[in-house]
Amino acid sequence: MKSIPIMIILIVLLQGNAGFCEASGSSLGTVFNETRFIAYTPRSFSVTAGKVTSATASGIRSDLKLLRPHFDGLVTYAGVNGVDKVPEIAHELGFRAVIMGIWNPASDIEVQHVIEMVRAYPKLIAAVIVGNEGIYAKQYQPADVEKTIQTIRTRHPKLPLGTTEPFFLYLKPEYLKFFGLHDFLAPNIHPVFEKWFKPDKPVQGVEFIIQIAERLKVTYGKPVLIKETGIPSGPEFMGFSPERQSQFWKTLFQMIPAAPDRSVVCFEAFDAPWKPAVTAETFPGDHAAESFWGFFSSDGKPKPVVMRLKGEG
Repeated sequence: MKSIPIMIILIVLLQGNAGFCEASGSSLGTVFNETRFIAYTPRSFSVTAGKVTSATASGIRSDLKLLRPHFDGLVTYAGVNGVDKVPEIAHELGFRAVIMGIWNPASDIEVQHVIEMVRAYPKLIAAVIVGNEGIYAKQYQPADVEKTIQTIRTRHPKLPLGTTEPFFLYLKPEYLKFFGLHDFLAPNIHPVFEKWFKPDKPVQGVEFIIQIAERLKVTYGKPVLIKETGIPSGPEFMGFSPERQSQFWKTLFQMIPAAPDRSVVCFEAFDAPWKPAVTAETFPGDHAAESFWGFFSSDGKPKPVVMRLKGEG
C-alpha cells in the first residue's frame, strides 16, 4: 500500500457529513465525537466445546461498574444469551451510549430481542451492528444482513445500522454496493494480522489503521467506526506484553482523535481465556493471543493501558 502523509489523512477524515443520520437520542456524529467506547463481552459469558454459558445480570453489573469510570460507551456482539441485559444495566449505571450487536442476522429471535431493546432504550442505543465477520467466515450471507437491516429499519427508521467485516472485504469491488447501503461502516482493522507488523513498532501499526480508514472514507463517504483494532498484552513468546499494548493505545489516541465521522472502539474490555479454542474451530492455527486482548484481565484487574486512559504512566 502506498504511504499517505498523516496530516493529509487527518484533514480528510475530519471532513464529512456532520448530519448524516439521527439516532433516537443524539446524532450519531455527536456520539462518535464525545463517547469513549469499549467492545464488551461479559465475563460471565463463554463458549466451551460448543456449549454456551449465558451471561448473568450480576456478572454484567459487576463488569460495567469496573468499566464505567473509564468508558461511557459500550459495543456489544450479541442480543441473546444474557447479553440482552446490557442496555438495562448500562442505563442504570449512567453509560452515555450502547451500540448493540446482533451475532446471527438469520436468527429471528435475536433480531426481535434487539428491536425490543431499542424500543425500551431509544436514547441509549445509538446504533445496531448486524453481524460480526460472519460473511468472511461463511456463517451467513450478505442477503441475511440486508434482510435484517430492512426489518429493523421498518420498526426504527432513524436508527443507524451497519455490519462488521474485516477491512479488506470493504475494498473488494463485489461488496461495494452491499456496504454502501449501510448508514456507517464498522470494520475490524487489525495491523497485528499483517505480516510486516512488529509489536515494538506501534507507530507503523497506527499509520496503517489511518490509511485504511481514509481509504474507506473516500470510497464510501460514510462515517467509520473502527470496531476492533489494537494489540493483545500477551503471550510473551509472540512479542506481546502489557507495556507494548499500553504504548500502542497511547500512540493511537494521539494520532487518531475522535471526530463526528470517525471513532475508534477500545478492543476489548476483558481477557477471554475461552476464545482461542473457539477461534481455532473456524480458523486453524495458534490463536493463543486471543486470550489477551482485554484492557482488564479475566479477573477484573486493570492493565497498564487503563492507566494510559487516565493520563498516567
